[in-house]
Amino acid sequence: MSEVGVTVRGCRLLGALGSVLLAAGSWSAGALPFGVPDGVWALRSPAYTVLGAAASYAGLVLLVVAWWRLGGLLRAGEPVGRGRMRSVLWSWVLPLVPGPVIFSNDAYSYVAQGALAVRGWDVYRLGPSVLGGPLADNVPEVWQDAPAPYGPVAVSATRAVVAVTGEHHTVAAVLGMRLLALFGLALIVWGVGRLASDWASGRGSGPGSGSGDAAAAGALWAAVLNPLALVHLVGGAHNEALMIGLMVAGLVAFRRGHWVLGTVVLVSAALVKVPAAVALLCAAAWSVGGRPDRRAGWLRAAGIALVGLAALVLVVAVCGQGWGWLSTLRGPAQVYTLLSPSTDVGRVLGLLSEGFGVGTAGDAIAAARSVGLVLGVCLVGFCVWRAPRTGPEYAAGMALLGLVVTAPVVQPWYVLWGIVPLAAAAWRLLETTGVRLVMLVLLFMVLPSGTSATWSYGVAAVTGASAAMAALVAWGPPVLGTLPRLRLQERAWVRAAVRTRR
Repeated sequence: MSEVGVTVRGCRLLGALGSVLLAAGSWSAGALPFGVPDGVWALRSPAYTVLGAAASYAGLVLLVVAWWRLGGLLRAGEPVGRGRMRSVLWSWVLPLVPGPVIFSNDAYSYVAQGALAVRGWDVYRLGPSVLGGPLADNVPEVWQDAPAPYGPVAVSATRAVVAVTGEHHTVAAVLGMRLLALFGLALIVWGVGRLASDWASGRGSGPGSGSGDAAAAGALWAAVLNPLALVHLVGGAHNEALMIGLMVAGLVAFRRGHWVLGTVVLVSAALVKVPAAVALLCAAAWSVGGRPDRRAGWLRAAGIALVGLAALVLVVAVCGQGWGWLSTLRGPAQVYTLLSPSTDVGRVLGLLSEGFGVGTAGDAIAAARSVGLVLGVCLVGFCVWRAPRTGPEYAAGMALLGLVVTAPVVQPWYVLWGIVPLAAAAWRLLETTGVRLVMLVLLFMVLPSGTSATWSYGVAAVTGASAAMAALVAWGPPVLGTLPRLRLQERAWVRAAVRTRR
């Protein structure tokens, strides 16, 4: 049933080669640190940057093509079990582990916040600039004086990393953050496979056999083999990996009937980044809706609320960071991103209002963002209400995607909040051509260096990508060759998935 010339082993090798090239290029074209004495990640020169950019984009193209072709095999019915998918995943992940962070400088902010916590300073009142030295110099300027916008679990994790590596070894600390991200990725792999098997075997009756294994393989393909997840969760070492990993683990606990454990884990996920609280609401609604009568439902709701409150107080106390994080949640909103529809609409309205002299751009953006937040809350409420019928994974995925679309600030990796749980429940929805193209557009919207492109960098990137595509055309079947033939079947799968949740 394979596409002509395409095999799982070929996809694995092609993706591994792409990951190696991407990692090799990052040593000169990634988000490199300044002023560190470690002696690595320091290939700074125009020539090295050009070579690194060409290698990085050649590797990125190969990785994307391998992922796309592997999805085609799954769609065509190739018997690929979760074990083989995990083998493919780690062969694509491991080359990225020792290299510099890519596509973002956020890991340096995490390390600086961890250093503040190690010194016993208040990360929710002070910014990294008070540290001075390389730790502060590597933090992007916009975050130099910004308090930590993350929850106490995230700060405690980075504090533990810096306590082990020390403040004077930036490279070691960033590698520690990547190991933390790998722990989150392992939780995602463990949890997504189990949730997908449960869905295939009748929503919670335990791991399935053949169909359950196939569903788990598809879910892993959509959730973690997705290049967007690889480059941002692993390459960028974003704390989304820990948040999503805990979120998926909490959903598994709810799905298996352990609602107390699930509540505690989901509260911990929300104390990494607050959006994970949406998953707790969906899981709670599903659990309450599954009670045999109204009285039992109210008792379950009260139990989840009490356990959640107790877990919140206890985890915050154990972390020792206090409650200052509640006042810094709006910190990221000071950044303007092109991916936020509400902010974009506000900018347009601001230009019009200033042109007609009826207001300021700032007022228009604030108003548009407020409307977006209201819409987001309404979407979350609707998904929570539907959770007893759609299941907590599907509800959480849709709610988080709705929250991302309506948020005042949107980064490409934010869509992973919703993609991962949605993959466990309905990976074929994410396998459609349109969704895959959207994810690829998001992937290429950020540079491996995490900064603005120069002309030489752009030329090198186009050259590397073109060389990779030319090699693929010369040595293998065209990646898009089977898409037109499968579009009707693709639409049928989407309609069937939607009907099962009505």
